[in-house]
Amino acid sequence: MNQQIPYPFCGPEFRRHPDPVYQQLMSEGPIHPVQFPSGVCGWLITGYDAAIQVLTDPRIGKNHALGNAQWRARASIMPEPHHTRLQAHMLHQDPPRHTLMRSLVSSAFAPARIAQFRPRIEQIVNCLIDEIHAHGQADLMTSLASRLPLQVLSAVIGLSDAHRIRFQPRWCKAVQPVGPRDPGRRAYVQLLTELQTFIDRVIAEPAQGDSSGLIAQLVDAHHAGVLSYDELASMLFQLLVAGQEPVTHQIGNSLLAVLRHPDLTPFWHGCTASVDTAVNELLRLDGAFEISTWRFYPVPTELFGATIPAGDPVIVALNAANHDRSRFECPHQLHTDRSPNSHLSFGYGRHFCPAASLAKLEIDVTVRLVLEKLRDLRLACPIDQLQWIPAVLARGLVSLPVNFTAA
Repeated sequence: MNQQIPYPFCGPEFRRHPDPVYQQLMSEGPIHPVQFPSGVCGWLITGYDAAIQVLTDPRIGKNHALGNAQWRARASIMPEPHHTRLQAHMLHQDPPRHTLMRSLVSSAFAPARIAQFRPRIEQIVNCLIDEIHAHGQADLMTSLASRLPLQVLSAVIGLSDAHRIRFQPRWCKAVQPVGPRDPGRRAYVQLLTELQTFIDRVIAEPAQGDSSGLIAQLVDAHHAGVLSYDELASMLFQLLVAGQEPVTHQIGNSLLAVLRHPDLTPFWHGCTASVDTAVNELLRLDGAFEISTWRFYPVPTELFGATIPAGDPVIVALNAANHDRSRFECPHQLHTDRSPNSHLSFGYGRHFCPAASLAKLEIDVTVRLVLEKLRDLRLACPIDQLQWIPAVLARGLVSLPVNFTAA
C-alpha cells in the first residue's frame, strides 16, 4: 500500500486530466490514504475488482452516524439544522431503512415506465434546441444540459408547473457544501434555507402537481407514518437537487465525448439498440460521479493490507474502476459497440442509482437531437481551455461553448 498522500483531488490540472493520477494509483494497489481539499482524510479504493468488493461489503455502512470524530471535525457537510433535515435520504441509509425508502421510489423509475417519457423528453429537447438554433453558437451547458433535467423530473415525479417555475437553479449548488470557515458559508446557509422553504411548500401543496405522482405518493407515506417529515423532505431534496446535477454533468460530458469524435456522428442516427450500447460507453468513458460518497466501517477493519480505523471514510474511485485496463480493453477510447460494459457510473449493489434508466434516456435523446439539428457542430475553443467544476465527488463542465451552422 502507498503510505504517502497522493496527488490532491483538486486543482485545474487534475480536473482536466484525472486519469493519469488514477492509473498511477491503480498500479500501486487498491487502497490509498488521501486528503481532500476540506482537510478530510480517508481511504480511496481504486481498481474495478476492489471497487466491487467494497461496494458490496455487508460490513460497511452509509449512515453518517457511523463517521468518527476526526471525520466529523473536518467533513464539509451541511450545517445543522439542514444536515438533519436534508441528509436523511436513502443514499445515507442502510438496511432496513434504506430498503423501505428505496421501495417507495423504485416503481416511478422502472425502465418500462421511463420509456413512456421518450416523446415528452424529445419535445423538451427540441424546444431547447430551437431557442439557440438560429444563433450559430451556444453554451450547451447553460442552454441545454442545465435546463433539461428539472423539466423532465417534473413530468416523471409529478412536480407542478408552478413549483417548477419557482425552483431556482442555483439551489442545485447545495450538493457542493463549503466548510465552516469558508467565506461563502453564510451564502451557502442562506441557499439551504431558501431550498428548505421551497421543499416545505411542495410538501404542503402536493395537489398542485400530479395527484398520482411520486411526490404525492411520498407525502401520503408521511401522513401514513411510513416516513418522518425529515425523511420526506430529504427524499424530495435528493430527487429535485441531487437528481439534477449529475444528469446535467453527464449530458455535458457525453456531448463533449461526441464532439471529440465527429467521425461517429452518422452512428447516432442509427438504431435504438446500438445507441443504448453507446450510451453505456459514454457513461463509462467520463462518468459524472468521479468518486462515491462516504462509507464507514463501524469497527477497525483489515482491507487490502491496511487497517481502517472505525468511522474513517472510505471512498470508491468510480471513474478509476471504469478505466481499469484489467477490465476494459483500451479504456481511454470511445468504443460505441463495447460489450459487455459493466461500468460503475451508477454505482453498484444496493445503492445502484434507481433513476439510471431516466438518465440514460435523457442522454440518448439529447445526443441524437443535438447532432441531428445542429449541423456542423464543433467546439468553440481548444479543449484544454474548457473549465471543470471544482467539486470533489462530481465531474462536470462549467461551460461547453460550441459553434454550428445556423438555421
